[in-house]
Amino acid sequence: MRIVHVAEYATGGVATYLRNAIAYQMLDSQIDEIILICAKVNSEQFEFKSPKVRCVTFDYVRSLGGLYKLLAVRKVIDSLEADVVHFHSSFAGLIRLTYFLKPCRYQVIYCAHGWSFIQQGQGRLKKQCYRLVECVCALKTTKIINISESESRQALHHGLPAKKMQLIYNTIPNELSTSAVTNPFATITKKKVLFVGRFDKAKGLDFLLQSVNFKNLGIELVVIGESVLGDINAEFKQQSVPFLGWIDHQYIDAYMQHCDAVIIPSRWEGFGLVALEAMKNQKMVIASDAGGLAEIVIDGYNGLRFKTNSAQDLNSALEKFSQMSQGAIQKMGRAGAKIQQHKYNFSQMNQQLVELYRDGSAKHGQSFSVDGHQEW
Repeated sequence: MRIVHVAEYATGGVATYLRNAIAYQMLDSQIDEIILICAKVNSEQFEFKSPKVRCVTFDYVRSLGGLYKLLAVRKVIDSLEADVVHFHSSFAGLIRLTYFLKPCRYQVIYCAHGWSFIQQGQGRLKKQCYRLVECVCALKTTKIINISESESRQALHHGLPAKKMQLIYNTIPNELSTSAVTNPFATITKKKVLFVGRFDKAKGLDFLLQSVNFKNLGIELVVIGESVLGDINAEFKQQSVPFLGWIDHQYIDAYMQHCDAVIIPSRWEGFGLVALEAMKNQKMVIASDAGGLAEIVIDGYNGLRFKTNSAQDLNSALEKFSQMSQGAIQKMGRAGAKIQQHKYNFSQMNQQLVELYRDGSAKHGQSFSVDGHQEW
């Protein structure tokens, strides 16, 4: 079986999803080849230690002109003679529009990684357009993967076909990375919280910095990440907050090991892989109740939740955290680790995805053995 993954900007949560899914799939004896196609800019570097995996990039920047280049990727996809083509995120999913002009022989899998028609800050007309596009593209899709129960509910509510949808939670490997880093908190005696993610509107870093005076709360915030979409105009480097830039994923565990809690102030979130990363490292999570985060973070059990976009609720949660004992913080961290290992088990979730591929390929009457491939 040959699998092609297609992304627009493969960064952040989408990159983590791809890295983890491909790492699992390349060990499957019935999968002969895996090709990852993504934009040359705004995508992370991928290295897979397997001859079964190769990466292909294309010139693209999100714009009207870029849309033409994105749709042109269809020719490349067809040349690869895939059994399964798995599209990741809304913009990559637009390539499905080309199937109305020219049908395909492979099965088409789609995962939005956060439905565009529920994003905050978008006008009603724009949301309706997004919904319409998703419903139209669904007609040319074999299966739609929802990554959380929240995503599934929203998809059904907005008219996507229930018979094509399947819930497969996001997941991460259970093993901790052994890569070490210098402790950025070594001289800090306050409670320490870590933000990891894009500096884009969805992730809410601007909201966090504008809403909280960490010095008054006796909390130190450290930030890992950078802007990708550039969809907000904000000055981030304020309040003397340490910014570490974009850190290679292999070091994230090490940084999390040095903090007391991980904070996720997202405005909207399809799932929230950073929450799982924190839980794997036995760290409590302080998060908004946006999307899948409301399912992952159980308030008062493995972390603290606050109402999305509520500065008052956010400050209340952080004040509660500032008054917690280290024993209580660590207890929440251990509770989160148990949830991550059982509900979001890496092997089980990825096996569901591979079985979905196999079931669809069998229905298409396609063989699992392929030969020959084409570079682009």
